[in-house]
Amino acid sequence: MKRFWFILFVFYCFSVRGQVSDFRTTNFHDADSIADRYAAHSLIDIKTLSDKLTSSLPTDQEKFRAIYKWVCSNIEADYELLILNKKNRSTLKGEELTYWNKTFNKMVFETLLQERKTICTGYAYLVRELAFHAGLTCVVVNGYAKPTGIDRSVLGTVNHSWNVIQLNGKSYVCDATWSSGIFSVSAGKFLKKYNNQYFLMEPTLFYKSHYTPDQGNYN
Repeated sequence: MKRFWFILFVFYCFSVRGQVSDFRTTNFHDADSIADRYAAHSLIDIKTLSDKLTSSLPTDQEKFRAIYKWVCSNIEADYELLILNKKNRSTLKGEELTYWNKTFNKMVFETLLQERKTICTGYAYLVRELAFHAGLTCVVVNGYAKPTGIDRSVLGTVNHSWNVIQLNGKSYVCDATWSSGIFSVSAGKFLKKYNNQYFLMEPTLFYKSHYTPDQGNYN
């Protein structure tokens, strides 16, 4: 916990916000190939996985790319778990809600380790931990997200988590959940398809659909 708050404090001291255009000449082929090579690797030992994904890559941006691509390609969003959480958080009150939140957090990480399925919290956590073991500064941000944009007058309960990563002295935003695929309401399931749009996305675009009232929208 102390490590988390320290990193969070240091991280938000950076005023320079990076853009994906900073890496327009970077070739991520090697990073993507490494992510594909270790597709079947267990999550039981996150440090070993992080070492295999990053140790042979020369730059921090390539290391983070291998981590991000591995998570997005190998972790599936759990549609049933998402619906169950939404239902309980909208109906339960008081102590029942508190108990559910504790139970649900445990379910999220057990499902991640055992089935490689999770929701946004698990995605953001895994990206952060893999980055930490690679010597990168990365934090989880909890806030609000909606593809069609945020109406700040009706925010309600925090509903999403994503990451901010420090590379070359700048802060970059990314959303591994949205990069991994989409939830299909009509099909009642998660449709897995990598979307590179949310990898180191330009902040002015990212924060049209993501918002954190405690820190503003970082523009």
